[in-house]
Amino acid sequence: MDTLLYLRSFISRDSIVMSGLENESLLRDDIQPGIEPELGKFLGLLVRLVDAKKVLEIGSGVGYSAIWLGEAVKTTHGRVLTIDNHKRTHIEVVRNIEKAGLSSLVEKKLGNAEDLLETLSGGWDIVFQDAGKYLYPLVHEKIVKLTRVGGLIVADDTLFKVNPCVRKGLGDYMDRYNKMVFEDKRLYSTILPVGHGITISLKHGA
Repeated sequence: MDTLLYLRSFISRDSIVMSGLENESLLRDDIQPGIEPELGKFLGLLVRLVDAKKVLEIGSGVGYSAIWLGEAVKTTHGRVLTIDNHKRTHIEVVRNIEKAGLSSLVEKKLGNAEDLLETLSGGWDIVFQDAGKYLYPLVHEKIVKLTRVGGLIVADDTLFKVNPCVRKGLGDYMDRYNKMVFEDKRLYSTILPVGHGITISLKHGA
């Protein structure tokens, strides 16, 4: 058994909807791949660790990661806001979150992240980024301001730069993002080789 199979043998899903979405995504080429189940479990752990009440997700996909986050905020009595600009998949997000029984905990907004972020007030406990890679450096400053001191910023796909299967331009965006967060004195950051890489930043200064 290889490392990944061994790791995933321990991952129980928090919702029965999750396995169906995982299997369905393997058969589709019209959507971006969702996060890996091990990252979903890790996000659920982070929400519980910081007792997150306000969770912001940028990039909804078809709602898979929002379901992991929604299940987690059940335990913290919190809420999730997920935003995305794809009209077609937004319909799927709404349906999948409803199917998971999380409609009262997960708010869905359709629109460009650059615009929607400007309408939000601060104090977010966790911000999870998994949107278009060009957005990561573009909205970095806004994300930091929206995150409370002591809150976490989690960015997916941050090892694209060293992944030979990923288009160079995407890797360049992620490399720029990593350099920004590691140079930002308000943040304490690290990168973990989970999935295609996640960069986790603790905001310790305003």
